[in-house]
Amino acid sequence: MNNIGASSYPAANDRLLGGAPPDGQAVIYLRVSSTRQVERDHDQEGISIPAQRTACQRKAEQLGLTIVDEYVEPGRSALEMSKRAAFQRMLARIRDTDDIAHVIVYKLSRLARNRIDDAIVMTDLRRQSVTLISATESVDDTPVGQLMHGILATFNEYQSRESGADIAYKMGQKARNGGTIGRARLGYLNHIDRNDGRDIRTIVVDPERGPLVRLGFELVAADNLTLNQLSEQLYQRGLRTRPTTRNPAQRVSISKLARMLRDRYYLGYVTYRDEEFPGRHEPLVDPHLFDGVQAVLDARTTSGERRRVHHHYLKGILYCGRCHQAGNSGRLIIQHTVTRRRDAYTYFFCRNRQQGTCPAPYANVSVAEHAVERYYVTVSQQRITDALARLTAADTAGWTRDPVQVYRGCTDDQRQLLNHALFRQLYLADDRITNHELWPTTP
Repeated sequence: MNNIGASSYPAANDRLLGGAPPDGQAVIYLRVSSTRQVERDHDQEGISIPAQRTACQRKAEQLGLTIVDEYVEPGRSALEMSKRAAFQRMLARIRDTDDIAHVIVYKLSRLARNRIDDAIVMTDLRRQSVTLISATESVDDTPVGQLMHGILATFNEYQSRESGADIAYKMGQKARNGGTIGRARLGYLNHIDRNDGRDIRTIVVDPERGPLVRLGFELVAADNLTLNQLSEQLYQRGLRTRPTTRNPAQRVSISKLARMLRDRYYLGYVTYRDEEFPGRHEPLVDPHLFDGVQAVLDARTTSGERRRVHHHYLKGILYCGRCHQAGNSGRLIIQHTVTRRRDAYTYFFCRNRQQGTCPAPYANVSVAEHAVERYYVTVSQQRITDALARLTAADTAGWTRDPVQVYRGCTDDQRQLLNHALFRQLYLADDRITNHELWPTTP
């Protein structure tokens, strides 16, 4: 989206010093429908930005007009005028100032591709006493020129609709023949085979990402990994998105992994408008593996439960101390990570971090364990005695053991039972328990 300022045209500054009168001043509007057309000389949609500019400047010179500015729309379709930023800026300038008398376009189709939009724009221009000029078509304010304008607007709409129908038909035929429409999926690459002077566009397996995509299916089917675990595992093994001109290669998002695991394209099929056809590309997974992954995903959806990321005796009782102090509720979830060097780390983090609403850092699991152990100093001997009695059905009357020592002497399973018997919630902030909620005592 470019808009070359008035300073690019000397006459724009001359008018401020008493140069060309307003009725001899013009702006030019240049547009192509896709970014690939910006510098090309010719393509199916028309002509490049530089060629359009040259034609408009030549037309202005023939009519004795002074171009004071230009509005450039690289890679914007005419179908959605509200999304054409440069076009909207041009209209706003025309409405707000009196310094423009003419708008020059290469063709009317650069301005609008249907009669309704054309009529709206023309009404707006005439209201401001601005004349539209086509560099290549005979349209003006005479009756004959207006007739030609109407015919061209109708033809442009017909051509746009016919082109859309033709593209849809060709895309459908391509899918029926097993071709891939658009950019290749993750794990594949768009490839051009050049044979006997012909360019044949095809899809090949990405040697870097393809094996990792297949591994993703295998991990879900065999190890029943959650999407979070799968994302972490594949990232550690080197799976990244393909880089683009705007974005570098990065971690594959959870949502993209979810779509990938459900996509029958990896099974060797292409889909167009809800119809499925055998594809010409090489499948990355076989039917047995694909069906196994679907069974795992369907089981999670049916049960409505998320599989535990990692078992630990503190899981389910720890909450975020920072969120609690801020008046929010944030359960701590546990994650197990394996680095490239095969080092394993387990840590707690606040669920609200996933929504970007909690700044609390990750807490190593050993830090959380020691914090809870130290917090048993606050537990009375009577309360821990009552809890042990409920858990063991043993006579604990007269016990005088220190609660911290009792906790230290428990196994992990016993600690889990004891924690849940004593506390409803424990609030962890950094390396210490800051607060708790107890179960109500039995009267």
